[in-house]
Amino acid sequence: MTATRILCTGLGGVVGTELSTRLAGFAGAAEVVGVFSSPESRLRFLDGADPVLRGFLRAEVCDLTDPAQTAALAAVLGTAERTVVVHAAANTAWTLPLAVAMTANVEATRNVADLARASSGSARMIYVSSAFTSPENWLYRNTYEESKARAERMLRAEYPDLDVSVFSCSLVVGHSETGAVARFHGLYPLLKFIEGYEVPVVPGDRGRRLDIVPVDWVADELCHLLAEAVAGESPRDVVASAGAGAPKLPELIAGVAETVNRRRDAEGRPRLPEIAVFSMRQWDFLRRSLVVWQAGTASLPPARILDLLMDTYRPYLEDDRVLPPSGVSAPAPAFTGYLPAVVDYWLDRTSRAGRLVTA
Repeated sequence: MTATRILCTGLGGVVGTELSTRLAGFAGAAEVVGVFSSPESRLRFLDGADPVLRGFLRAEVCDLTDPAQTAALAAVLGTAERTVVVHAAANTAWTLPLAVAMTANVEATRNVADLARASSGSARMIYVSSAFTSPENWLYRNTYEESKARAERMLRAEYPDLDVSVFSCSLVVGHSETGAVARFHGLYPLLKFIEGYEVPVVPGDRGRRLDIVPVDWVADELCHLLAEAVAGESPRDVVASAGAGAPKLPELIAGVAETVNRRRDAEGRPRLPEIAVFSMRQWDFLRRSLVVWQAGTASLPPARILDLLMDTYRPYLEDDRVLPPSGVSAPAPAFTGYLPAVVDYWLDRTSRAGRLVTA
């Protein structure tokens, strides 16, 4: 039996990858276990991990949506005197069918909670959720929000013995200094919309804020919460969001365009056109007009890409509800300080891979 165990899921994800760089602080004081969804994801993570982390991390493979596999993993791990589980694994897609989202984000969470119980009689659990949802008094904009809220309700109702702490973060972007991020989700398709298609128009309410936070700040706050749980302090919830410091849509677009144009100037490419922010009513009229007029010269992506992008983003461009920050040790950094690094990192990686689409 080990004295203390820290078990983390989702180490290959955006927040998990950044959290993993801080786990060395627990080496020697606890057995550190990472659970990966497949041998390929484990290998991919370990290949890019710091050698120090590879030296102490116990990397296991388990399909967390499968209760039999999760029970088998519990048997392999054995018991620990104390266990703290950080459940950061999730399917974060906003467009999943409800049943798929429930399996990925509710049933997997139930299995992880059972794994925590089997691992120790004094287990604790930190559940990583979204600041764009709440288990009560919330109109869910997509199945991701609904599934994360259901999982939180389930943990509160069925696993009170795990002293669950909920860590909710908003839309995570790259590192505040380097711009580095494990995956280009969330905000990044919008960057491609602006740079790849050189769009003259972005739809949305000019007064709406898009709550973004850098991944290193999020991981720092999560690590604080983990250290408290390992030390046996009382459970508490944290909302890692930017709140009033989040950029309004025109501010975000202007910041993105400024960085992109600086890069274009250096490469001798034409600058982006001036980008207007249209209301949704204006946007819908424009979208219908392009079809009727067959305005092929308009600088917009193909209709199928445009419709997919709008289906994904529209709820957040029309409704900017997000939980206000709470329980954090420091406010989120100002977006003006890190947005250039975020955009530059994305430009470096996508240009190198040849994935940008020319207008």
